[in-house]
Amino acid sequence: MPARSSEISYNTNLASEYLLMSLLCRAGKDAYLSLGNKKGVDIIVRTLAGAIAVVEVKGVNKANDWLICNHGKLPVAPNLFYALVCFQGRISELTSAADIWLIPSERLQPDTEHVVHKNGKTVYLRRSNIIKNYLAFKDTFESLNTYLETH
Repeated sequence: MPARSSEISYNTNLASEYLLMSLLCRAGKDAYLSLGNKKGVDIIVRTLAGAIAVVEVKGVNKANDWLICNHGKLPVAPNLFYALVCFQGRISELTSAADIWLIPSERLQPDTEHVVHKNGKTVYLRRSNIIKNYLAFKDTFESLNTYLETH
């Protein structure tokens, strides 16, 4: 059987979800991975008080914008976080670290960070704006920790 390419989009998304799940577990979070092709939630993290934070994981292999949804509007909720993962074109290099931003959805600026494709449905987060405006959310769980401690 020929080896499957790690360049396939589905593999990139799976790798991103499992990478984030591993990091959450290593950080001692009470996290649960949702399985399936048509799931509505990628990862749920429970607070000490029993509330939940929802983490939507979006992964790209190369320096692309992140596809968020096909609903025409950027989903935003107080307990919704976007984990934006980029492997910088090195997904098959197992010793290479991915770049990860964990951003509360309510912190994303609705007029600048995302773009709706000309079809009116496909929503992307712009990589250039995330890199420029969200450095404080790169490679840290600080925003998630704050949410978990206060809910």
